[in-house]
Amino acid sequence: MALDVRSVEDLLGMSVSYAYAVRAGPWLFLTGHEAYDWRTGMVDEAVSGPPGYSLFGHHHKSRREADFIFRRMRRVLEEFGADFAHSVRLDQYYPNPRAVAAYHLARHDAFGEYIPPRTSVVMERCFGGGSTISTSLIAVMPEAGYETHQIHPPGVASAPSSGFVPAVVCNEFVFVAGQMAHNAGAGLDPRVIVPEHAAWAGIPIRKQTEFLILEKLKPALEAAGSSLQQSVKAQIYLADIADMPDCLDVWNRHYAGIPCAITVVPTNRSRRSAGSSRST
Repeated sequence: MALDVRSVEDLLGMSVSYAYAVRAGPWLFLTGHEAYDWRTGMVDEAVSGPPGYSLFGHHHKSRREADFIFRRMRRVLEEFGADFAHSVRLDQYYPNPRAVAAYHLARHDAFGEYIPPRTSVVMERCFGGGSTISTSLIAVMPEAGYETHQIHPPGVASAPSSGFVPAVVCNEFVFVAGQMAHNAGAGLDPRVIVPEHAAWAGIPIRKQTEFLILEKLKPALEAAGSSLQQSVKAQIYLADIADMPDCLDVWNRHYAGIPCAITVVPTNRSRRSAGSSRST
């Protein structure tokens, strides 16, 4: 399969070739988009504000960053002949939780009513030291056989402020949004809460991992016509990396014999999520 690669030869003036977008057949991958120029590292004044006036304008800096990122992503997709309506996966990373609300506003304006499955993760920092948002996207070309079909499984929903689609089917693949052991807009599910001073009531990460698999991933995949057995790739984000042994012990009990590749990532905030995709 021939690849169509869009890259800068010298990232930030270094001898590093950086691919910010790749087309592989009908699939489009945009990665590591932040609000700076890849060649120079400069931040546009429309994002940073005039020197000494970082609070200028009527939008928060993170909102201006998000608008910049989505303008550039839209332009890149248009160069390939695609658009946001054909996106199937959107991931965003923030070093500052304050950026989340601003990003959501920009995302709603850019994507309209359809926001693809996504995962939001609070990390230590972005690649750009001053960046508050880093975004990656998977999309498809508008070709026959690659239409996107939205799936809304009962009990697997997004908070009103997010509004993303829980799962999407495209061709032979299912893309499931990042999930936490939460009920939409209502906090932790009572089934995963370990009461205070209850020494023998279970381990929180084990209860949350079990809940995510059985109450979020499994229903989402089955509603899309798939199953846990068809999983091929998953990401697990942990607020405390010390929880990894217990998390993986529970995960492996359900995924024993299933060749699903996983990535475990420590985050910078007390949030946990997992996402899964599969091929038939």
